[in-house]
Amino acid sequence: MGAKNSSPKGIDANQTGAYDGKQFSEKEVADKVVEQYNEAHARTFYKYVMGGGGMDIHFGIFRKPTDGVYEASKHTNARMLQMLDWANPITKDSHVLDLGSGHGGISHEILQKYGCNVTSYNIAPDQNADNAAEAKRLGVDAKQTIVQGNFNDGLPKEWKDKFSHVISCEVFCHAASQQALLKEIHSCMAPGGALVFSDIMGADGADEKALKGFTDRNATSKMSRPSQYRDYMIKAGFVSTGWYDGSQHLEHYFRGMLKQIHDNKSAMMAEGVPEGYLGNWSASLTERAEIQESKGVFAWGIFEGRKKGPAF
Repeated sequence: MGAKNSSPKGIDANQTGAYDGKQFSEKEVADKVVEQYNEAHARTFYKYVMGGGGMDIHFGIFRKPTDGVYEASKHTNARMLQMLDWANPITKDSHVLDLGSGHGGISHEILQKYGCNVTSYNIAPDQNADNAAEAKRLGVDAKQTIVQGNFNDGLPKEWKDKFSHVISCEVFCHAASQQALLKEIHSCMAPGGALVFSDIMGADGADEKALKGFTDRNATSKMSRPSQYRDYMIKAGFVSTGWYDGSQHLEHYFRGMLKQIHDNKSAMMAEGVPEGYLGNWSASLTERAEIQESKGVFAWGIFEGRKKGPAF
C-alpha cells in the first residue's frame, strides 16, 4: 500500500515545490524550504532521486562512467571531509556542526569515521526524525544532538565559539542572506575552527532568468555566485579561504537524477509520490541539463575557510 500523502491542508501534493517564476523574500523562504523538503512524498523523492537510495541529499562528483547519483554523492562527502580535516584536524574531541543536516547522511558518516560529537541543525521536523532513526540504527546516536531550528532567525547565541568544525551541504542557496549566515557561522566557531560547505549557484555572469530551471523547483531568495561567496567569507572574518569548482559535474548529476526518476517511478508512486510531482521534476531537470550543457549557467563547488586561531 502506498504511503499516505502528508501535504498540509490546501496544498496540492502535485505542486509541492512548484515555484514557477518565483523568488522568495527573506521572510518567506524558510516556510517554503519546509514545504519543499519535509512532506512525506518529498522526503521519499529526495532519497530515491538525489540520494540514490541513501541519506545524502546533495550534488555529487563523478569519478568513473559507471557512477550514479549515490556514488557521486558519496564522493562529495569524501572530498568535503578531507577538506574539513585538512583545514583543522578532526579528532574524537572535536565538535562538528552539520548545518542544514537534512536526513543526516554526512552527520552519520562523521560519527562513524571520527567518533566525535556532532550537532545536526535542521529546519524540517520529519527529516530530523528520519535522521535520528538512522543514527540509532547505525549505533552512533550517543554522540549526536539533533536541533530543530531556522538559521534565518540567527543561530543560538549560546553557540558562540562552540564548534571546532562546521559543514554544510547545499543549504546556503536556501538562506535569506548568505552574507548574514556566514557571519553567524563565524561567530559560533571556536578560534582555529574550519568551515566547509557546498552549494549550487549561478555561474559568474549568468543571467538570473537563465537559472529558472532551478529556482522554479527550489525555495530560494536569489542564487549567489562563486565570486560573491569568496567575498562574503572574507567580510565575515574567514581566513585561508578557497574553493573547489565542480561545476563540470552538474549536467551529469541532473541527467543522473532524471534516470533515477525513470528507473524508480513505479516504486516512488507506490510510496505515495504523486505522478504530477514527478512530471514537474522531470521537466525541470531536463531544462537544467540542456541549458547547463549549452550555456553552463549553473556553478557548483565546495568552499573552505578558517576562523583565525591555532592551526591544529
